[in-house]
Amino acid sequence: MTPERMAAAWLLCLVVAGLVYFVRLFLRSDYSTWESCLYLPTYLMGRLLWRVHFTNSAPPEIKHGAVLAANHRSSVDPFFVQLAARRRVHWMVAQEYCQHLVFGPLLRALQVIPTNRSGMDTACTKAAMRITREGRLVGMFPEAKINQCAEPLLPLRAGAALVALRSHVPIIPLWIEGSPFGNSVWSPLFIPARVRITFGEPLYAPVDAPQATTEEKNGPTSPPDLSQSDALIVQWGAQILVLAGRAGALPELASQRKRRNRTHE
Repeated sequence: MTPERMAAAWLLCLVVAGLVYFVRLFLRSDYSTWESCLYLPTYLMGRLLWRVHFTNSAPPEIKHGAVLAANHRSSVDPFFVQLAARRRVHWMVAQEYCQHLVFGPLLRALQVIPTNRSGMDTACTKAAMRITREGRLVGMFPEAKINQCAEPLLPLRAGAALVALRSHVPIIPLWIEGSPFGNSVWSPLFIPARVRITFGEPLYAPVDAPQATTEEKNGPTSPPDLSQSDALIVQWGAQILVLAGRAGALPELASQRKRRNRTHE
């Protein structure tokens, strides 16, 4: 066979593989036809480039309103959470990206939640609460940034727990192992990997946790119960550490580290 025919055969195989994945994505997920088109590249790269596989089955709670909370090692980790969900996941994305000339239209099509990174964004939090109460999924990274150190978890922020507490939905832990990492946010798009994803046990808010009132849904948000949200996110971190093979280790809260640093100053 000539090189030209080999190249044509290879391209044909890629086209056929794309069509097969599109049909599987459309039939096996809750995506609409348009959503299937949007997420098809994610599925192709996840299966062919990053070889994503799951070590266990997703809990039934993933079919309802929930917060999907994962560890964060790579800029493409949202793709892996999306693969795990098999339905639309709403992400909090910085406002400036949502207004970007190139990325803005795509992010709006994916129905992300614009957020202000300059401080606590109550509008963003209320939007996430509304989405989960409607039976949809919100994805969050409690580490708040990409972990580039040797420890399995950075100090945790309780935003994911706050959304779950106020909406009375579970947090579903996900441990992502083997994420590709490069020198820039674009590098993982070209790095082969073998990614393993493990679901943890869903974590529920205490039965006496306060639920959002009408005023909190539509107006200013009252001060959160930090003790409950901190406790819930620590439970998430402890479960992630078990999945990472660090049973017995205790997660640290970002607020604890700040207090400790002030003490040593």
